[in-house]
Amino acid sequence: MLWNIEKDLNLVSYNETEKKIYYMIAWKISNCGKCNMTDVINLSRFSRSTIYKTIKKFESDDLVLIKQSQGDKREFNLILAN
Repeated sequence: MLWNIEKDLNLVSYNETEKKIYYMIAWKISNCGKCNMTDVINLSRFSRSTIYKTIKKFESDDLVLIKQSQGDKREFNLILAN
């Protein structure tokens, strides 16, 4: 069943760390209505570098959109692409 979900989300080719990061983004958006890179770093306890590289990979694969925060120009919000 999980494989089918990952297939539907186009996550099959990603490693376990990348999948965990994607699920954390989805969980944070689902529970709080928004998610930014700092949230993912704090929740996951993965390195900033790992988070950044993974999110950039998601962005290039059209899974995640990165938008600069209107309130804090230093922060970037993450939006799951449909």
